[in-house]
Amino acid sequence: MYGWYPQEGYYPISAGEGRPYNDYELLRHIARLERRLAEVQEALSACTKKNEALKKDLEVVRQQSPMQTQNDQTYQQASVDKVNVKCIAATGTSVTFEISGRRLTFDSDYYGKYVGEYTPGKVYVAMADYGAGQIYLTIKDDNEIWHTFRYSRIQS
Repeated sequence: MYGWYPQEGYYPISAGEGRPYNDYELLRHIARLERRLAEVQEALSACTKKNEALKKDLEVVRQQSPMQTQNDQTYQQASVDKVNVKCIAATGTSVTFEISGRRLTFDSDYYGKYVGEYTPGKVYVAMADYGAGQIYLTIKDDNEIWHTFRYSRIQS
């Protein structure tokens, strides 16, 4: 009735047939759990180190990009039209923002996925440009990189 089920993370209360574990069996299970925990912590540490290295690389590239530094300087100007936009959805092919109660969906033109760059539910401050009958929004993502979006369609 209480047999051993090899599901990850599941350890039964008894050794089977209603018999409680003896000390040796408990120590074996504790050792297994500790090994598994050590593996997970090691993997997490490796991911954290890689993530930090990638962020440093991204920052170096961002500082060397004339477009990124120009957007940083432009954003500081008081005359720039700034709007709050809320990310509604971020997928591999498009991102949807809500601006003044209207939803604007921007499709990816040539690069990247928006998952991980914009967080659904988060509010971002964007620079807006309404020239020539087009809507352009320049929005800094979660990685501190500016992206400029051209209006593609409005959803009510």
